[in-house]
Amino acid sequence: MRTNVDEKMLLAHIHDLERGAEHGKKPCFSRFLDPKEIALFKTQGHPKQPFMLWGGYDDSERQMLGFFPDYQEPDVAAFPIVALRIVSREPLGHRTVLGSVMGLGLERNLIGDVALEKDSAVLFACDSIADYIKLNLTKAGRAGVKLSDAPMDSLQLLPRAWEPAIGTVASLRLDCVLGLLTGVSRSGADEMLKRELVSLNHTLCKKGATTLSVGDVLSVRGFGRAEILELGGETRKGRMKITLKKYI
Repeated sequence: MRTNVDEKMLLAHIHDLERGAEHGKKPCFSRFLDPKEIALFKTQGHPKQPFMLWGGYDDSERQMLGFFPDYQEPDVAAFPIVALRIVSREPLGHRTVLGSVMGLGLERNLIGDVALEKDSAVLFACDSIADYIKLNLTKAGRAGVKLSDAPMDSLQLLPRAWEPAIGTVASLRLDCVLGLLTGVSRSGADEMLKRELVSLNHTLCKKGATTLSVGDVLSVRGFGRAEILELGGETRKGRMKITLKKYI
């Protein structure tokens, strides 16, 4: 769990980056921020310098934060991000690729998203570690892999795969929807919340009575992530029909 102290340290670091761009007259970049850190910046960062969030492609989940001097327009080409195309004879998945990359001993904030193309995976990373990854990543899981630089304009990324989870809930309370997503009882959902395993819209949430709505994103450690896709009205027994978009 990220503590208040950690949040203050992150905001202080972001402020230092902003001052660096202002006084040093050159762009300054963070490492990759996760969705919770991005949400913290958006709500508490209060930037004054020109800035941009970018992870290598539109809708990226993990993104770098770049501050730019007043005379320079924010530009994605300035970000120190590289895309590495990973090819194998075996099908590659997000978790397999990421697990193998993290097995190289790298810090998580040096690595961005793993996205998929039709016949390959694409890893976004800080340019400072690209050569190290290309030299040392020889397998993803048990499958042998080959890596090459992938120009950003050559990428043909597929939308992230998902499957619907359809059911009914007594109400749109967080603990009720957790039951549909994970299959646990109300008491099991309460235990998850107490153990701080649940995030709502990328922020830790411990209140089971929180009311959800379409577009809300739930993350449950050990179960993955899902978005409330659609509400379908009430059943004859007064339960709410709901469809979740569960990422796989």
